[in-house]
Order: sequence, then C-alpha cells, then structure tokens
Amino acid sequence: MKSRIKNLLVVLILVLGAKAGFAGGDTTYLRPTYSLVAKQVSFTPTEFVFDIFLKHTNLAQTRFEYAGGQYFLRTNMQFKNGGSCTFRYATGPTGDTISQLPPHMIPRNPSMGVIGSDTVLMRLAINTFPGAGNGFIIPVTEPYGIQIIRLKFTNTNSTFLGAPGNNIRWQNFTPNPYTKMFAYTGLNGTVNTEVSDTLNHFIDFSTGIGNEPNITLTPTEFSLSQNYPNPFNPTTKITYAIPVEGKVTMKVFDLTGREIMSLVNEPKHVGFHTVDFNGSNFSSGVYFYKINVESTKEKNYQATKRMVLIK
Repeated sequence: MKSRIKNLLVVLILVLGAKAGFAGGDTTYLRPTYSLVAKQVSFTPTEFVFDIFLKHTNLAQTRFEYAGGQYFLRTNMQFKNGGSCTFRYATGPTGDTISQLPPHMIPRNPSMGVIGSDTVLMRLAINTFPGAGNGFIIPVTEPYGIQIIRLKFTNTNSTFLGAPGNNIRWQNFTPNPYTKMFAYTGLNGTVNTEVSDTLNHFIDFSTGIGNEPNITLTPTEFSLSQNYPNPFNPTTKITYAIPVEGKVTMKVFDLTGREIMSLVNEPKHVGFHTVDFNGSNFSSGVYFYKINVESTKEKNYQATKRMVLIK
C-alpha cells in the first residue's frame, strides 16, 4: 500500500511540475511555428529547378530543434504533357547536394508516383531522426530561413505544358501521403513531435518561362553543429558555418583537456563546411571539439561541443 501511495505521489509531482513549467514561462514544451516555401530558381520548357526553405516564425516563444521532414508536391498529367519525367537532387559544381542542413539531415530519396488518374507526386522521404540534442536549430534568417534542399524536375522526352506556378502545389491532405515537419519539443527536448501546419506552406513559382538568379548559400551567422552520429564508432561528421572568410582551427580534446588531434588549420571561405573525425586510434570515452575562427573583418568566433566515442 505504501508503495502505491509513493508511486502516486511521484506521478502527481511530475504532472504538477509539467504544469508549473507552462505557467512559469518554460518554452520547452511549446510548439514552434514555421513557414515552408518552395521557391523557383529556373524554368525552361524541359527542366524546372526549385529550392525548399524552412523558417522559424515564433523564435521569442520557442526553440525549433528540427528532427526531420517529409516533403510532397503534386502536379498533374497535363503538366507532364505525355513526357517521361525525373525528380532528383539538383547538385552543385562538385556533385554535392545543395542544402544548408547537415548531410545526415537532408531529406532522402527523391522519387515520383501517381495517385488516382491525374495526380503526380514528387516525394522526398524523411531523414533518420538524429535524436534529441542532435537536431538542427532552424533560424529566422530573412527572407526564407534555412535552405532544406535544391531539386530538379525534368521532362526527358517532351516539354512541360504550362508553367509551374499554375501546376505545382504542396500535398497537404491527410491521411498519408502529405507534407509533415517534426521537432524535439518535450521536456529537455526529449520528445519528437509532429509540428505540421499546412496553412503556412507556400509556393513562390513564376507563371512564365524564364530564369531567376540562383540563390547563393551564404550563412548569416557562425554555427557549430553537433557531430553526427553521436555516439559514434569510429567515424563522425562535424558541420560548421562561417559568414565571413577567416582562419579556421578545429581541435579535439580528451576529458583532461589534452589536445589529441587537429581537424582544421587553414583559411576557409564563406559557407558551410564539413569535417570528418576518425577515432580508430582512441579509446572509448567523452571528447570535445573546439572551433576558433579569426577573421580580418573583426568577426571572431569560438565554440565547443561534446561527443562520445563508443567501441
């Protein structure tokens, strides 16, 4: 009996504590809001290139730790004009995907499918959730936020009939398939929650054939991402962003503060960079990686994060 009473008291305390968190202004539980924009980059009679952007819109009330997203756009058979189409990543000069997300959080496997007699779906599968504390913090960067991905829709043996602005829309209908967002919003960021809001899914496509200037991937602030995977064995990736050119050093330290490896020690251009750490020669344990950026524009930056090697 005493054991039951004790258990009930524990539950009551947890419930009251959670309510107190709401009343006391603890924003950990609150649902972040966002805007999702598909924006045209270029359009020719046979190829359409566009970007997907995600922006945090209630920064004062919440923290948007992005866990992942599933993206669906729909068009129609008339737009395909009887052609055979492909839907894939648009890659940069070096063949890499064009995204401001860490590589492991980019939505996966662009593919196409048909539902009903006339609806064509362009689909990006959801990424593997990285775990609370390892998600990507979505910024409020103007005007659109973070670039999720650049995509290419190509008509390989015909021309598109019409314009994307008149023929492509977000697929928001339930049940699946539909566009959905996930974030870590529970106590201490431990709960993965769907935060989809179809009223804030927008299309910014031209209604005519032509080209618009490409959007340059330029970070507006310094950042150092949590390594992924974490824990890891034996390799992991670390992504960082620098908004100005500068000398970048990144070093790894053990728990005693002893430097064990230098990962970066050279000038870097503006942009998003990824470096690999291989722990094959080190024992299991907690390590720290520290970045230091020295810029000629008087913008310097330092940050340190923790990672765990398990063998």
